[in-house]
Amino acid sequence: MDVTARTAPAEPVLYRPEPVETAALATTLPYLSPVPIPGAVEAVTPNGARVWLLVSKIEPTGPAAAPEAPQSAPVPTWAKTTALLALSLSGSSVLGAYALGLFAEGLAALVASLVLLAKFAFVLALVLGLFVVVVKRRAGGGSVTAEATSTATARGLFAKATATATATAIAKK
Repeated sequence: MDVTARTAPAEPVLYRPEPVETAALATTLPYLSPVPIPGAVEAVTPNGARVWLLVSKIEPTGPAAAPEAPQSAPVPTWAKTTALLALSLSGSSVLGAYALGLFAEGLAALVASLVLLAKFAFVLALVLGLFVVVVKRRAGGGSVTAEATSTATARGLFAKATATATATAIAKK
């Protein structure tokens, strides 16, 4: 392997490019003429020469503008109201469900006690009803019958009318 010593140059080499004249292509492009042209403007160059400029407009070439988005219709009032109330309605229903969950055991005990009370009232009514029936049968006794009959007669210009009514009443002792 051959190793040679490298030496740096005495002076660094600098690259100095020559200035380049650039034509400004912004929105206008001038045309120079040494003689007058109709519609041209007289101008003086930096070196003192008189020239006539004919300027034409050039549209800048860039990306095409995006099409405008179509405007949406305004939101109806009922939709705004529903959206605003949706949170409170859902929160209320969640709190109601939570409260039912907390009080479910207490409600179950209350329902069980009410059912027991209803059964007790039914049995009591049944016993009292049987007691009344038994007392009436032991008291015994016959029955009394009363009958009433009524007859009415009416005479008119051309006819005679008769009506009879009978009523019967039975009473047990």
